[in-house]
Order: sequence, then C-alpha cells, then structure tokens
Amino acid sequence: MSLVATLPLFTRLLRACGAASIVLGLSVGASACRSSTQASTAPQQPQPYPQQPYGQPYPQQPYGQPYPQQPPPQQPPPQPAAQRPLLAPLIGVAAQQQEVRNILAELINALSPQNQALVRGIPLTFDPTIEVNAFAGCDEQGTPFLAATTGILEAVDAIAQTKATDELFGTQTYEAYCNAVLPQLVKSDKARAALPSGIIPANLGPDPRRWSRAREIFDDVIAFTFGHELAHHYLGHTGCAKGQAMGSGPDPARLGRLLSVVPIFNQAGEAASDSAGCINALDAGRARRPQYEWSDTGGVLLLDYFARIERAGGGGGPLSLLNPVQFLRSHPNPLARIPIVQTVAQNWRARNPG
Repeated sequence: MSLVATLPLFTRLLRACGAASIVLGLSVGASACRSSTQASTAPQQPQPYPQQPYGQPYPQQPYGQPYPQQPPPQQPPPQPAAQRPLLAPLIGVAAQQQEVRNILAELINALSPQNQALVRGIPLTFDPTIEVNAFAGCDEQGTPFLAATTGILEAVDAIAQTKATDELFGTQTYEAYCNAVLPQLVKSDKARAALPSGIIPANLGPDPRRWSRAREIFDDVIAFTFGHELAHHYLGHTGCAKGQAMGSGPDPARLGRLLSVVPIFNQAGEAASDSAGCINALDAGRARRPQYEWSDTGGVLLLDYFARIERAGGGGGPLSLLNPVQFLRSHPNPLARIPIVQTVAQNWRARNPG
C-alpha cells in the first residue's frame, strides 16, 4: 500500500497510483467449601462419602499437594512509564532502518501460523527518496516485497520527537512542526518531512527521557504502518504472497517502475488492512510485556498526520469525507479511519482484558 505524502500531490499520485497506500492509510478462580458439624449425644456414626454423579471419577490428587490453581497470565503487566528502562536514542537512518526490521519481525511472529506462512521472509527494501511512502507490492517476477522510503522514516521520527517533547514538558512542538513543514510538503516535491532544527527547545533536546519516549512512539507508529502493509499481502490484496520462496527484494532504483505495475487497492481493501494491521500491532504489543506495549496510538498519530497534510493542501474538515482532495481520493479519509482504528482497538481490549 503506498503512502505518498510529498508533493505536488497530483504528480506523486500519478507515480504511486498502482500501489497500495496506507495513506498514512491491544482470574484467578477461587473455590469455597462449607463444613458443618453436628452435635449429638449418641455415638457418632461413620460419615458417608459425598455422592458423585454416576460415571464421574473422583479427582485424584497426590497426598499433601494442593489442587492446581488457574495459570497466571501469559505476559506480566506492563511497566509504568516511570519504571521502564530508558531506551537508547534512534539517531540516523541506519538505526531507524534496523528498528523497522526488528518491528517487522515481531509483527510477523504475532500472526496466526497460516498468515505467517504467507508473509515470512518477504524482503523489506529501503528507498532513499524523500517521499513519505510505505507500500506492499509485487515485482515483475511476481515476488512480494515491502518497501519504505527515507521520507517515511523522517516523518515518523519527527512525529515521535515532537510528541515525546510535548508529553514530557507540556510544549507545542508537534503543532510547530506541522505548521512549518506540512505546507511545504504539499507545495514542493523537494520538501522534506524531517524535523527542522529549532523546533525542539535546545534545553530539552538532550534529555534522555525524551529520547526514550520518542523511540517508543516511533515504534508504535511503525508497528501500525507495517502491520497495515503486511495485511495487504496475507489478506490477498497483492495476489503474490503465497508462501513461496522469497528473493532479496527489488533494487530501490526500480521501485518507481514497480509502483506502476502493482495492484491498485480500493478503499475496502485499505480499511480491511487498517483493521488487520491494528490487531496485529496490538497482538505483538501484548507479547512484548513487560516492555513498552504497542497500542492503537501509533495508528491514530499517523492518520492525524495525514489529515493535517490534507488540510495543508486545501482539504480537510467534515466535507472532505464526501469529497477528499488530492491523493486521498483513492483511499479512506483519515477523518473516517481514526475512529475505525479506535473501535477495532476497543473491541480487541474487550476480548483481551488485562
């Protein structure tokens, strides 16, 4: 699925029209027993054994051994933020790319065996272009691949750094970043989504808590992004992920041409991948306990980012649900996708309490 967000958007749309766009598109049982004693002056008679329904054996238990208790939860509870160990900062494209690979592996491990068999080993290619883009597709030989650009890594890093700063210090750096960068993205295909210098106050930038929280947010967004992309493959939207032997992935220089031959995903397919990708991220997040647990936060942040891009391009607002602008014409509008992702997460938590 292609997530093209750098512009001019109409020019980018022509290039990415064949890609699947993310349009960037979670008891202990207790038994009680009663005993009663009966006082009597007569000699006590032996008490009969309690009756057991016919055909039901009495449970046998070794002498002195307690009856087994209900097993504890599979994962320990998540650690509060104040108790989580600080994570090393993600600095530079190489570190971010490796983080994406690690997250992708966790997502695949959390899938059902059937879906794992379809997508395990699909190569991940990194495109050095500055487009904000992530997609699932097939090469000319019909081999599936996943891809992400430097632009999407820059965008997610900027979201993570500013949101972490605002959470910890009550600043408004995310708003400042969006106001400074997003209008430029819709005006020029030379604009970058990277965080400009000066957005993060100099006295707050080095704080290790900020860097650690930024990495957690980065992982949250990437988990939703590639949960969505994987879903395009195992849900059959691409038509080429069949559990076959995988290659090494396409050359990044060929990705532009490949985008013209991969299937176009419709809005129903994008919505299905949103739902499946969200569940995948929540399942993988629960398995990470007691580490930071991924949630629907990543999807909501990503979709908010694209809703802001739409507004910067002259769209946005309730009317855009019926008449979206630019590249959103072929994908569900972020304003509609956010509550869907939140509802999927709410239902998941109801099924997976604790």
